[in-house]
Amino acid sequence: MFSQATATGLAAIIRALMPFARLPPIVLVLTLTTVFFIAMKGNRVVVTLFAVDLGAGMFQTGILFALHGLFPLLLAVSAGRIADRFDNRVLMYVGIAFYAIANLLPFLWPGLPALYVCATIGGFTSMLFVLATQNYIGSLSTPATRTKYFSYYAIGESMTQVLGPIVMGYAIDHWTHPYAFLLLTIVSVVTLALTYLGRGRLPHGKPKAASEGPRNRGDLLKLPAMRAALITNAVVMVGWDLYNLYMPIYMRTMGFSATTIGYVLGAYGVAAIIIRLAIPPVTARFGVQRMIAGALTVAACGFVFIPFSQLPVVLMALSFVIGLGVGCGQPLSMALAYNAAPAGRTAEAIAMRLAVSYGAHVVIPTAFGALGAAVGLKAVFWLCSGALAGGAVMNGRQAGKMDKT
Repeated sequence: MFSQATATGLAAIIRALMPFARLPPIVLVLTLTTVFFIAMKGNRVVVTLFAVDLGAGMFQTGILFALHGLFPLLLAVSAGRIADRFDNRVLMYVGIAFYAIANLLPFLWPGLPALYVCATIGGFTSMLFVLATQNYIGSLSTPATRTKYFSYYAIGESMTQVLGPIVMGYAIDHWTHPYAFLLLTIVSVVTLALTYLGRGRLPHGKPKAASEGPRNRGDLLKLPAMRAALITNAVVMVGWDLYNLYMPIYMRTMGFSATTIGYVLGAYGVAAIIIRLAIPPVTARFGVQRMIAGALTVAACGFVFIPFSQLPVVLMALSFVIGLGVGCGQPLSMALAYNAAPAGRTAEAIAMRLAVSYGAHVVIPTAFGALGAAVGLKAVFWLCSGALAGGAVMNGRQAGKMDKT
């Protein structure tokens, strides 16, 4: 009876998912990324709060965050070269399947050791999925539509920045941390099923022929657009990492529930949706560098006032401000990296950008975790504000130079 009921349920789920297999390719890819990002954004919240509740300090929690980026930092460019030579779908299947396994481990064996393994495996496997889907979006677009498609991708990510923390906060408060990990596993399995059902809609085959130009990583870095994309991305990741790591810790030390923390983090996602909708018209009028300079300035101001705020509504407003500032950098750097790549090396270029992102995941949480343990959270937030302000000045100067040329 159980096996028959299970088979009936699985058949019903497959029938419900079948319409996704008929979506246009770009819509299918954007749908897959949005669903999977629910698990990715939710995972960071659950790992952080579970570690804190298990007694982990700021340095240990920083190490957990750093482990998300360790293997992506080391292997992202190699994975990009593989994607340029083979089918992106292979990376998607492997990434989703093992990400589901990573989230299942803390459900089966709750404790800090399982969290360390989850962070390590989950960081690498999610990178494979992100690399493949970003390369798909670039290949499915034209120069005229590329910024718009990457903006849509980033909007989906922002939606999950709202949904993931809120759902996981509720799950933690009502079902405990291990069952929140089980929910993340289910979301990952659903993404895998959607990918398999829509496999015929996803482009495959030989990549574009490689150019006769540079063939090593150093030569790619000589491209001005590539350098601009990587530097911008590094500055943005400082704000993104420190916000997602230390805002939950800061609120937890004040005794707020996981649900309240989820709503505050969700305000960041709402702001990111708004600013990413504004990217095409704003950049068309003012240019990329000016938009980034203004956005980073806004984010820097938000971080300055966090240590003075203890009310959830004020922290929610500051999260919204920070989301406005940090939210535009990622899609702009994605489009810049893809556009800067020689033919046949687009995935490698995207992987270089991802390597910078995951390198930030390794260095920033570890360094600032040790700093936070030594001098407290206030200094961390203010130093982050200073880094963002420096990035704003750099982009403002670049915009000025472009005006003179």
